[in-house]
Amino acid sequence: MLSDVMEHFGLTKSLRQVDYFETEQHRQLLRELKAAIHEGGIGALTGGVGSGNTVLLWRIQEQWRHEGQIEGAESLVVDVPRVTLSTLKLALYYDLATEKDGDLTGKPEKSERALLKVMQRCQKPIALFIDDGHDLHGQTLRSLKQFIEKTRHRGSRLTVVLAGHPRLKNELRRPAREEIGARMTVLALEGIQGQQRRSILWLLEQCAASVAPGDIVTAAALDLLAERLITPLQIQHYLTRVLEQASRLGEKPVTPASVHATLAPDMHALEPT
Repeated sequence: MLSDVMEHFGLTKSLRQVDYFETEQHRQLLRELKAAIHEGGIGALTGGVGSGNTVLLWRIQEQWRHEGQIEGAESLVVDVPRVTLSTLKLALYYDLATEKDGDLTGKPEKSERALLKVMQRCQKPIALFIDDGHDLHGQTLRSLKQFIEKTRHRGSRLTVVLAGHPRLKNELRRPAREEIGARMTVLALEGIQGQQRRSILWLLEQCAASVAPGDIVTAAALDLLAERLITPLQIQHYLTRVLEQASRLGEKPVTPASVHATLAPDMHALEPT
């Protein structure tokens, strides 16, 4: 957001600098995911584009790292379709090993034994987080299942947590994926459904310490935004554009006219969605 727009509305920080709006469903998902990790296996967190999957995944890792009850690891590979079990084993090893353990050898049997030794040393459940899990290859998923079973026999509790679009859940329901899907814990993130108005008010309060939300957006404009915007990403993006439009017109607070002028009437048509 431009600095003159922030100054016009009395904002102290950009909408993109704010943490996510937490609902009761977020807290419930955290509890259920933690229970799944203590059991071990594969878990999936699914949600639509912009619903906050990735942000929630980061929040989970940060919270659990602070609590110290779960040992977390994360794959940093961006090209998820090309991720293999070997890649994920490396991610586990480098996040769990110490400097004394050294690098992981390229020899298959020796590297697996070194990884299992590092995992057995952990006295806590281990969670490996993979974002964009809907792009993970089916063979990699099957290999992960086998590896998790192997670690369980060796006394380690490993859970792989996949985060992705709703098609991840649909893929796991296919007969060809039954071997994996039937053993998975699948949690669906609804985002801020039904709480858009509260989310917008909270966002404005976080960004404007000394200005009331009513002095930035009128009640009618707020109702219109809450009606038209569905996900946290949409709220952040389009509210920024609405504020920029109103600033250009010298308008304060924002009126429904500025909202109508900014939001496309077909923004929820099939293609944009």
